[in-house]
This record gives sequence, structure tokens and C-alpha cells, in this order.
Amino acid sequence: MKNLKILALATIASLGLSGTASAAYPEKPITLVVSFAAGGNADVVARINAEALSEQLGVPVNVVNKPGGAHIPATMSVVEAPADGYTLFNWSPPSFMVVPLTRDVPYDPMKDFIPLFAGISASNALYVRSDSPYTTFEEFIEGAKAKKLTMGVNNLGAPPNLSAVQLANEFGLEFKTLALKTVPATMAGLVGGQVDVAVGQVASIYAYKDEVRPLIILDNNRRAFFEKDLPGVRTVGEAVPGKEAGVWVHGGLAVKAGTPQEAVDKLLEASKVMGTDEFKAKLPKSVGYHWVHGTEGVQALIQEGKDLYSPILDGLGLLHKK
Repeated sequence: MKNLKILALATIASLGLSGTASAAYPEKPITLVVSFAAGGNADVVARINAEALSEQLGVPVNVVNKPGGAHIPATMSVVEAPADGYTLFNWSPPSFMVVPLTRDVPYDPMKDFIPLFAGISASNALYVRSDSPYTTFEEFIEGAKAKKLTMGVNNLGAPPNLSAVQLANEFGLEFKTLALKTVPATMAGLVGGQVDVAVGQVASIYAYKDEVRPLIILDNNRRAFFEKDLPGVRTVGEAVPGKEAGVWVHGGLAVKAGTPQEAVDKLLEASKVMGTDEFKAKLPKSVGYHWVHGTEGVQALIQEGKDLYSPILDGLGLLHKK
């Protein structure tokens, strides 16, 4: 009888240990919230991220698109979800930088989230049509001072618009701005003659290579992918030392603050795959990539973006005064 009791206790202990192991994160599907509509670069990259994470973690990672509302509803859906590691957020400059700088929002990107990595990077470039009389950045500046040109951007207050405003302020220019909703629509508007000049992502060249001419990269820091996407094209800082034009776009994944460290550590470990050449090869050519991994590094990047955007938004009268 004594031996039977010992065996029973051992069995119970074994079952208890087994239950603990099976409950280790993750044990069920993970949701990845994207604040953009399906089909755009942000959505495409989010789905590639989800597939890679799913392979690493061994559970499905399902993308849920929640566009609209200035990215606030999507962001809040993560803030209001349990802090258990089963809801991830596809953070971007609008959700983590521009929107919190322009209005009172019910969340704090630096306090309510733990960023895991930054990957997608899309610095902007200034484009004209291939038949434009402006063949160099210097010719463009001269022409823009002589004549008020129509500038195409995707949305007022979005990074391309901020890049255009920064460029105008630095060089004493004035543009008639036309917002065309998306970067592809902006580039199509340029090709179609709706605007004289447009700001689009550096990698936009792949879709419009024979129809547009890149004049300058609107970034003061030369990044590795520039040579791949726009070989030989200068940054503003290289063309005119001392001038600023550096509004970039970054994006990556984050989890809600308060998530158990075990889950955070597993997500950080799993997301390392996004920094490999094999993973980058899966990305569309229209996407630039600048890899930053780990919470502190990404938080520094987000703060850099806020510091960059703040004076531009202030100049537009859009900065929220707290």
C-alpha cells in the first residue's frame, strides 16, 4: 500500500510538471494588429513577419487589420488587451510618433509598449518625371524658387509631407501641396502630370523606374540600402552640408507593457530571424530595411523620430501643446 501511495504521488507530481511545461508561452495562436489596410507595404511586411514568428514559435500568428481613426483604435486594441504576449502591435511612425505629437491620445508609446525590433525603413526621396527639365537637385532648387511648383504627397502630416515641409523650410521654397492618399497614388499622380514633383519612399523607384527621376534623398544619414535602391543619388546633407532633411519611416513589432518577461524573452529570441539575410530576401523590393533589435535600441530610435518630427509639426502649427 505504501508503495502504491508513493507511485500515486509521483504520478501526480509528474502530471503537475507536465502541465506546467505545456502551459509555457506560447500555447495558443498570437494576434498581430496592423493599423493599416491590407495590401500596402506595412501590411505585406507584417504578414512576412507573422509567418517568420510562427515558424520560430510553433503557433499561428494571425494578422488583423484595423485601419482608420488616425491609428488610435488599432493601438488602443493592444493597450486594452491582456498583457500576456498573445497580442502584438505593428508599430509605425504615425502610431508611435506623429499622432501622439499632434493630439491628446489615450496611450503613451514609451510606457504602454515594449518594442521588440525595428525593421522596415523607408526614407523618402524627391522625384520628378523622367522628362522634367530638372535633371539635378540644384536645378530643381533654382526652378522652385522661380516658380511655385505643385508638390505631391500621400497625406498631410504624414512623413512624406513632413519631408516636403522640411525641404521647403531649409531652402526657402513654397509649394502648392496636393495630398493623394497613398505613396503609390502620389507617384502615379507625378507620372500622370497631376503634380510637378513628388515625395515618395526611396524604394518607389522599383515601380516607376523608367518614368521618374530621383533628384535627392531626403535623409541626412546615408543608409546601406540607398546604394541598392538609388545608387549615386546624394542625401540632402551630402548635397548641401549643414542643411537638414531627414524624415524617415521605420516600423516593427511591439508587445504591451507588463507582458511576462518569459514571453518577452521568447519574442525577442524569435524575432532575431528578422535580422538575417534569408529573411530580408523575402521582402518586396519596394521595402527598405534598417534592422534594430532590442527594447532599448528601438526606444532610442522612436525618441529620435519624435525629436525629428516635433519641430516640423510645430512649424506647421500641428504640434500638440500639453
